[in-house]
Amino acid sequence: MHSENDIRKAVRILVEKYGELTTSELKEKMPEVIEYDADDLKKSSTRKGETMILQKIRNITSHQVQDKKIYDEGFCLTKNVPGIDGKSQAVFSAITGIGDNAKEITEAEKRERKRNAANEELQGPFRKVDWNAVNERRTEIGAKGEEFVYEQERQAAIAISPELAERVIHLSVEQGDGFGFDILSVDKNGETVRIEVKTTQGNVNTPFYMSRNELNFFRTHKKSAFLYRVYDFDPEKKRGKIQKIPAQELLKNYNFEEVSYMVTKK
Repeated sequence: MHSENDIRKAVRILVEKYGELTTSELKEKMPEVIEYDADDLKKSSTRKGETMILQKIRNITSHQVQDKKIYDEGFCLTKNVPGIDGKSQAVFSAITGIGDNAKEITEAEKRERKRNAANEELQGPFRKVDWNAVNERRTEIGAKGEEFVYEQERQAAIAISPELAERVIHLSVEQGDGFGFDILSVDKNGETVRIEVKTTQGNVNTPFYMSRNELNFFRTHKKSAFLYRVYDFDPEKKRGKIQKIPAQELLKNYNFEEVSYMVTKK
């Protein structure tokens, strides 16, 4: 059975994608992030007609005393927001900033994220392809490269502010590959960072492979997506060097040869 802590982490992932969600929308979208087990789907003993997982989603709102609260996991929950039908509702929103400077993202940013999410759905769900020998992501070295980056990001977040540790999530381990990237992180200003990791034991110019959906991910999230090129990697020590390539630089300065896709520097 998933805990409320699991659900709060899932809320962060969803609002980063959609910008904001009402409680009803959150319940609808939650299966994108959490695979319900038998205990989650048991009927609640206190709420007639609700499953345990839906009750726990509702509990986040009901247990919150104040009308508006920003959670360490990286989202804002505002209660008593007037709905279209005039009834009050709770709204979960993505945030930016750190500590006392943390706040909801702008309405313009919320609209942009909704558009991006709609475009991603038109393109079909993100699914990574198993390239076997050619794509090191699916090999042991790829998994270790992701662990290396995750720990680096987590320590960097803690150095800025301990509360930021909750905002670094190893998506491909905790939630699977459905979101099209590996790690959800945060920068020194509290802005969202989406990270795709590519690992090699070779040098920084070693070609790597990328699926069509991964390329679409970088095209969609030009402002927040980064490719972390882990190179000279020692899988035994789990140490290497990292080249951080922003999406705009990746799309501008690298060739995408349709081998599906082999990526080489121009």
